[in-house]
Formats: sequence, C-alpha cells, structure tokens
Amino acid sequence: MEKSKIKNGLFLCILILFCRNIYGQGDGARMLLWGPKGVTTFIPKWMHLEENIIPGDILVKNANVTIDVFPLVLVHNFDLGGHFAQVMFMANPGSVSGTLTTSSPGLPSPELNNSGLADGFVGFKFGLINEPALNAIEFAKYKQKFSMMGYFRLWYPGSYDHKNPLNLGTNRFTFEFGPAMNFHFGENPKRATILEVYPAVRLYTSNNNPTLITLADKTQQEPLYTIENHLTHNFTDKFWAGVDLRYQYGGALKVDGVKQDNKQNTLGSGIVAGYQVLSMLSINADYGGRIAGSDGAKINMFKLTATISYLNKKKLQIPESN
Repeated sequence: MEKSKIKNGLFLCILILFCRNIYGQGDGARMLLWGPKGVTTFIPKWMHLEENIIPGDILVKNANVTIDVFPLVLVHNFDLGGHFAQVMFMANPGSVSGTLTTSSPGLPSPELNNSGLADGFVGFKFGLINEPALNAIEFAKYKQKFSMMGYFRLWYPGSYDHKNPLNLGTNRFTFEFGPAMNFHFGENPKRATILEVYPAVRLYTSNNNPTLITLADKTQQEPLYTIENHLTHNFTDKFWAGVDLRYQYGGALKVDGVKQDNKQNTLGSGIVAGYQVLSMLSINADYGGRIAGSDGAKINMFKLTATISYLNKKKLQIPESN
C-alpha cells in the first residue's frame, strides 16, 4: 500500500511536465460551422494557458502550468454524396513550463520547461442535416437554418521519450466524436445570431510506457464528456462578437489500475470577438476561464486565431442571367 502511494505521488508530480493538449480548450467560436465545397483553409493559432489541467485533459490539483502552443490547422471542404464534408489536419508546436506544490515531506517542487510538438489530430466532418454540398455562389444564396454534422477526430501522440522527465506528447491516441449543431436566428444574414453546440466524448488508449520517473507500468484514463457552446452575433458586415460556455465531466486517471482523485467537473466561460480583414482573411481573439466546478481546476486562456481561405473561382459555375 505504501509503495502504491509513493508511485501515485511521483506520477502526479511528473504530470506537470507534459504540455497541455490543445483540444482541452475546444475548437472555438465560428469553427463548428459548415461552408462551401472547394474551399481550403489554413488556421494558425496562438494559445496561452495558465492552468492545472495537463496532458490529455488530466487534472493535477497542485500543479501550476504555463503553456504556449501554436496549433497549425489545415482543412479542405468537399462534396461527399451530395453532403458537405471536410478533412482536417493539425500539427501542434509549443512550449511548457510548470511547478507542483506538494505537502509530501522530502518531495521537491520541480521547475522544468520544454518545447517541441504536442499531440495533433486528423479529423473529419460530414453534413447530416441541412448541410448540402454547395459551391460558394450557391452557399451565399442558401437560407441558413438548423443544421448538424458528425464530427470525428483522432489525436496522435507528439514528442515523447519515456526516459525524459519532460515530454510534450502523451504517448497514446485519443478518439473524439460527437454531433456539431448550428442554430441561426434572424432574417438578415448580415446581422445573424448563431448558436453552435458540440457535445462530444473522448476515449483514450493506454500509455504502456509511462515516463520512467513515475515508476508506473501503465496509465489509463476514463472517458471525458464535454459540451462546447458559442453564441455570436454579427454587429456589422465585418465585426462579430459573442460568449463561450464549456462544460466537461469525467476523465479520471488510473495509475497501474489505481484510480486517482482527479475526476473533472468544470464549467468554463469566455468572450470572443472577430473581424473580417479581407475576403480571404479573418482574425479573432478569445479570453476565458473557469467559472464553476467542484474539482479544484484552474483555467485561464487567451487565444488569437487567423483564418486564411483559398477558393479557385475559375471552377465556379456562374449561372447565366436571363
């Protein structure tokens, strides 16, 4: 029993040495909407986080972690059986530094940092309800209504060395899936109000080669259930703003079969504003944090996002005027 306590304590200590996976903060406002086929989009981001939720959505109550990540997302929309479809790829370079406050005698508070690649993903979206495959001209004329897509992502491991006490990757895969729903309000599309709702579940494979200092043979994590919400409004033709609300529950960790006391039960909120700089370029900024919960989580986040889109207009079939 004493050996189990020592192993668990060392494991929680070393957890702060991993970089937070970007998926813990969700996609962000206006990122769950469907769009016209044939569009390719590059989405670079910068996210700064100060929190105690670390790799793969793992809560460590005594941790204080500062993370800067620069997710680079590439997406392409296409026609699949007459439905909107999208493929996605994300690489996630970043850096992390952190400490752990511990009450255990003789256990030091590590202060370490590292940089490299955190976990990234490949993803797929498919229009299920009211999301047909339309070109840009057809999409501009389409009257938006309630719509829903299926959303799946496979998160792949980033940089990892079990001999290194400081890793960015999690040495495991994560499967995420759920329906992304859009609600449009208002008759004028230029002043539309949009509600995005995305309930999802995340399933984690085991880490069968944990960091050496943990003294563990295997770590596992229970499913994490999340719901991401964004309510935004177009105040002008180019400027929009809104609020975010996100809840997550579950995700407790097991170390060699011993369940840890770190199940998440957290409600977070934030504000967001965006601006259409050019027809092919938009930017937005988010700020948010934890507002309620019983799990001791600490979350503060600031994010900048640019969206750069490309469409080959020569391939558009412009209808002839009568």
